[in-house]
Amino acid sequence: MREATVRQMPGKVLHNDSSSGHKKVPRSTLRGQLVSKVLSAIFSGDVHGGDRLVEEELAVKLGVSRTPIREALGELAAIGLIDLRPNHGAVVRPFGPEQLREIYHVRRILEVEATRLAADRVQPAALTEIREQTKALMGHEVRNKAWAEAALALDQRFHELISRSSGSERLAEEIGKYRNLVVAVGDAVGNKLHAHDQNMSEHSAIVDNLLSRRADEAAAAMGRHIDRGAETAAQWLSMVYGERDQANAQA
Repeated sequence: MREATVRQMPGKVLHNDSSSGHKKVPRSTLRGQLVSKVLSAIFSGDVHGGDRLVEEELAVKLGVSRTPIREALGELAAIGLIDLRPNHGAVVRPFGPEQLREIYHVRRILEVEATRLAADRVQPAALTEIREQTKALMGHEVRNKAWAEAALALDQRFHELISRSSGSERLAEEIGKYRNLVVAVGDAVGNKLHAHDQNMSEHSAIVDNLLSRRADEAAAAMGRHIDRGAETAAQWLSMVYGERDQANAQA
């Protein structure tokens, strides 16, 4: 069992020590950043199934205390990406396209139901605002980094609006566990497979159904949206892992 290396993102050194002259990062934000780093390492092929993630080493490499590391690992365990084993620490579970599809299947069940419940509760003004911003982004000719970041942020707002509007705090909380995973997928895939454009087109269909209070149609559209997202993410992961395996074979 090898110990994995999670690389420090260039220009994004994380500190949670106010005495060092850096602004103290809220624990929840710091945990989310750490989760994103591990997810990015998985999607880049740097971390493999069976690798150990050692709290002490991660804390040193990322410049934080062990507490947010432990919380981040707990969040990753909650969505089934790692196992927390006594005397072994955190071990990355075997992970590939099929495992990713399984995770998206759970997310699909949760978000389809949230969409159905939200149909009679979501604020039309909030939906209209998202639809207008989506239309504006889709009309941009330049698909640069800033555009991709705006598209990803709007994607988060859209899904958070649906989950918050479901009327179930527990359901919204469960959906929230997958948020960092979805962001990591969007960041990895992004413009490479035209995922953002597809997302926004599908969001528009869901919004139209919600504005018309068509709960079943909106829920079905959300299901198709997440199914397509799962296949796009699985396609990307297959490409990354295939390139990694080829490079290892040539080494």
